[in-house]
Amino acid sequence: MLGLGGAGLAVHRFQAQKSAEVEARIAARQQPVLMPAPGAPARELPVVDPTGTDKGKAPRGHVDGVALRSLLIHRKFDDLTLAVEQLQWGMEADPRNEQWMTDGMATLGNGEPDSTELLDDWVKASPDSFAPYIARGTHWVTVGHLRRGTKFAGETAEAELAGMREAFARAMPDLQRAWSLQPKAITVARPLIHMANSLGDPEARERALARATEQCPTCVDILAVYLHSLAPRWGGSYEKMDAFAGAQTRTRPELGFLRGFSDYDRARDLPVQSKDAQIQELLTRALSAGDYWEFRLARAAQLRRAGALDAALAEVNQAVALRPARASVYFERARILRASEKWGPAGEDLLHALRMDAMDSGGRDLQPQVVQGLIYAASQALKAGQREEALQLLELAGQLAPGDSQVTRWRAQAVAAPLPAAAPSEAEPTESPDDFRGVQQRDYALARERRFAEILPLWDAFLARNPEHGLAYFERSGTHYHLRNLEAALADLKKACEFGVNEGCSRARQLERVRAKAR
Repeated sequence: MLGLGGAGLAVHRFQAQKSAEVEARIAARQQPVLMPAPGAPARELPVVDPTGTDKGKAPRGHVDGVALRSLLIHRKFDDLTLAVEQLQWGMEADPRNEQWMTDGMATLGNGEPDSTELLDDWVKASPDSFAPYIARGTHWVTVGHLRRGTKFAGETAEAELAGMREAFARAMPDLQRAWSLQPKAITVARPLIHMANSLGDPEARERALARATEQCPTCVDILAVYLHSLAPRWGGSYEKMDAFAGAQTRTRPELGFLRGFSDYDRARDLPVQSKDAQIQELLTRALSAGDYWEFRLARAAQLRRAGALDAALAEVNQAVALRPARASVYFERARILRASEKWGPAGEDLLHALRMDAMDSGGRDLQPQVVQGLIYAASQALKAGQREEALQLLELAGQLAPGDSQVTRWRAQAVAAPLPAAAPSEAEPTESPDDFRGVQQRDYALARERRFAEILPLWDAFLARNPEHGLAYFERSGTHYHLRNLEAALADLKKACEFGVNEGCSRARQLERVRAKAR
């Protein structure tokens, strides 16, 4: 390079390497753990058990984030707009339903890369509704946090901060537009407060809170968000947290749990993370102020680290009951179940959490551990002659790690294992076209002899009777592929994806790339 001596060239190379490392970190944080199948879209208001209360607490109903997100992925924009507007109307009718919008936006705005185009198209489809704007604004705030990372400012590269600021700049017009179209959509305040914290703008934080509490004086979720923003890590103090909580509870005793936030934050403070006794004391004190889901979740994590797994499971179950629409409670329960070597339930919780938030860094760490545990548990089940249990564990592993070669090998071995004595043998055609396992085993037996033309009628008959069986479409796609009918193979993979088979989605994308290169 002209003008650079040996030392200058070495510095240039070092800087280039550091820049590449930063870009790689940013890219890795924005890569989803997996791209889950969308699942069935909501056919009505996506709220589970939307009626009733328990001992004066908030209604038991919670938003079905997976169904809500499925509407976005399936591009059912009119239905999605109506669903979000209904969630907003439900909150306005009863502010105790505030979490419907909070949790719904957390799922729709989780920062997944594929969401960018979908949200843009939703805005185009419903330009006069607040719904797509708040979702897209929340999405860009989440993207900003993913770009920045979670380290302290002094340990964060300028490129990470610049990426965050650029994402926030894209979020702000959408959030302002959402609030102008629907002034009572106080969920807008949540991403605004998060942005204000990250940008060091306390005035913007105060404005967001003031507007939200003016529109909904009895809403609670936004007070919790604001309390988090008063923590020392954001330039606040525990004194400020306690003062704000005290001011709220003087007139509303039912908000007593707010007084536990300063102790909860102390328990989260990094210097005390290795001091289990101190953390336990702080979280016990926080919970004495009120039974709040984040306090339960933190205590579950502390008990898990201490090895008290039964107690941890009891705590996290309480957290799930208090806030069943949050991915974080299922991620933590999956960690506890993993530590307990309860691989099936751990996998189910992890999959459910990833369907809501596939960008979670904890989920990224957890996924390979749970997949290996499922494979091990399946191998043990096979040794014990429990073929069906082994197959179910391996199918779950395939959902969590689409295309994993170990899962594929073990699944083939499990399928080839003998069926119960009453079922058809490998050597004879199945006599029940409704027996998925029988058809599957016959498929694998014929495939070993490359008799693919004989397999196709078996799956055709099964799917004629079971037209929504995702795994059957996935299996038939392999037959079409071996018969060199790539169009039919792709169609079946897309149907498998539509009916919730993650591996169908993954292989459909692979096949589309292969076809694109061949053109």
